[in-house]
Amino acid sequence: MKNGFSTADVFTLALGLNEPWIVKDVQLLPGEKNPEKLEMHISIDFKKGSTHPCPVCGIQCAVHDTTERTWRHLNFFQYRCYIHARVPRTKCDEHGVKSVLVPWAREGSGFTLLMEAVLLAMLQQMPVSQVARHVGEHDTRLWRLLSLYVEEALSQQDFSEVDAIGVDEYSHKGHKYVTVFLAHPQKDGSKAKVLFTVEGKGKQTVERFLDEFKSKRGKPEKVMDVTSDMCHGYRNAMEEAFPQARTTVDRFHVTKMMGDAVDQIRRREMRSQNQKKIRNLEGTRYLWLKNKESLTADEQKQLELLLSTDYLDTVIAYNYRLKLQGIYEGCIDYEGAADAFESLCLEMSNSKIPEIKRVARSLTRNAREILNYFDSGKTNALLEGFNSMISLIKHRARGFRNMKNFKNMIYFVCGELALPKATIM
Repeated sequence: MKNGFSTADVFTLALGLNEPWIVKDVQLLPGEKNPEKLEMHISIDFKKGSTHPCPVCGIQCAVHDTTERTWRHLNFFQYRCYIHARVPRTKCDEHGVKSVLVPWAREGSGFTLLMEAVLLAMLQQMPVSQVARHVGEHDTRLWRLLSLYVEEALSQQDFSEVDAIGVDEYSHKGHKYVTVFLAHPQKDGSKAKVLFTVEGKGKQTVERFLDEFKSKRGKPEKVMDVTSDMCHGYRNAMEEAFPQARTTVDRFHVTKMMGDAVDQIRRREMRSQNQKKIRNLEGTRYLWLKNKESLTADEQKQLELLLSTDYLDTVIAYNYRLKLQGIYEGCIDYEGAADAFESLCLEMSNSKIPEIKRVARSLTRNAREILNYFDSGKTNALLEGFNSMISLIKHRARGFRNMKNFKNMIYFVCGELALPKATIM
């Protein structure tokens, strides 16, 4: 080249290589799997006579021998790119023969550091199977990469500042459950994040979390708030584990229970022999489940017509749902919320609708913990984004081969784990 740089020199600079590493050769070759597509193959070598640090002690040592290695790198231009190198083994007086750690890849990985960083960024936004197809790699390699990264990141966790915890459970593939423990956002502006996931549900999962919490410098006496659903198995176990904490029943679960009751009543009325009810309720499921502002103009008009009827239990239940929602949205202090809540529970207890009476009993039984929301302001509803994300993860889970992958993906997407920074290549 006129400026004195060869192709190898250009790629040495492009890859950010430092001595003793140099690009020896660059070739465009037919792809092994698809010969019609060219691939870029970059051969890296080290300068003759150079020494390398022992990977154990760091002392510079002479080269004993070399082994051939290959890594997948980001595409150069439109070409799939592979890095090939003679990796030296040094002979250390103290530690014997060891393979040198190359600066462009993690030990044992088949990807360069930059390729790993890009893959991880893609995996946060796309299903593993889709990323695998996009980059032309088997999804097993991507799951292995994800697992290694998550395990490394989890080993660095520090729970010493956690003072508010949420617990929730999620089903996976039928009757398998994963319990998720979350940290609420803190006053320093830190985001909510997943702390721990464990298979199963109930008291045993809390015990396992407590062990993990303590092992990562968590202080049970520092935890002042705990949020959960209305499952007393969780509640009692969390109260034992964190005796200083105030328990708040999650707002999201309270409103969901009310919404589920409305849907149960709708389905019951659809099964009745009353053709008028069946005709009016047909195709209306989402009218009752959505918030009014989320409905289209036609849906809002249809709902208003239904609400004007006086023969549907579904309408009565829906109005109770709105009253409950109004307490959460309209009450600004504990006293006001307590009065409104007590009045609503009494009204629902006197209802002739069996599903509503059951909800009233549950609300009354958990009144203290439900109303704690108006003191603590803590609720898994502020972590509601996690519910959406985990629901999306469950949807993607069709391609998950095991529960470990499901848990790792929860950590990866919801754990606020820092992506690795590629400092070279």
